[in-house]
Amino acid sequence: MKRNLLWKAAFLVGYALALAVFWLAAARGAEPDGERLTRTETEFGRRVPEYRSEYVRVAGPNAAEIGRRCDAIVRALEERYGTPEYWRVFPVRYAPNRGGAVAGYTEYAEPNVTEVAIFQTLDESVGATLDHELTHAFFFYYLHKNFDLMLNEGLAQHSEYASRARLRELVCARYRAGEFAPLAALYGLNRYDRAGLIYTEGFGVVDFLIARGGSKWFAAFMLDLTRETGDIDLSLWRFYGYASLGELEEDWLEFVRGGQDCANTRAVAVRKE
Repeated sequence: MKRNLLWKAAFLVGYALALAVFWLAAARGAEPDGERLTRTETEFGRRVPEYRSEYVRVAGPNAAEIGRRCDAIVRALEERYGTPEYWRVFPVRYAPNRGGAVAGYTEYAEPNVTEVAIFQTLDESVGATLDHELTHAFFFYYLHKNFDLMLNEGLAQHSEYASRARLRELVCARYRAGEFAPLAALYGLNRYDRAGLIYTEGFGVVDFLIARGGSKWFAAFMLDLTRETGDIDLSLWRFYGYASLGELEEDWLEFVRGGQDCANTRAVAVRKE
């Protein structure tokens, strides 16, 4: 009798362990592939290639190549706009073809950037999504905060140097089709329900303002807007001489109608107080 009980107990323990292993495997199978692969590599003791610099941290295949490319992009942003007073290293994660319709994203938890994720190959993302997302991260640190979605996406798209000609063509096409919304309806909206216009008009306005005053002037304007005035009309007046967002819009649309000739755009004279 005792022997039978012992056999039954052993059977039940073995059955419970088998169930536990099955449910653990099923739970892992529901996780994103990148997460599962990372955990498996760690469990089996395999060393994951890792790259770390003063800007980013990258783990996985091609980590050094990706990390060096990220460093070059951030240094170019510093040269173009100025150096942020605050920076904390954040991870850059590549997971090609795993984002569905999403090419990449940047996550924040104030005061830090917590992750940049790219769902393209490195070759596909350079000059496009990687530059876009690192610009989001850069200006989050440069301004010490997130900021207006239209200007934020406009700035990030302006960094997509491989796409600028196409983006300018899109601005013209949507304007001619009568699809534009007033800038006052988009500025401060901070929602993606009008994402198409926010991206297109945001790029167009940032492209125009940078053409008028240069990149460092635009960065100073953004610092003034986010840290000093909190008033788009006042900051526009101080840096570009526009009395309001509506006045900027009139001048920008004239620029669009004229073919967006950045090389011959009227320059800013001087900052107004």
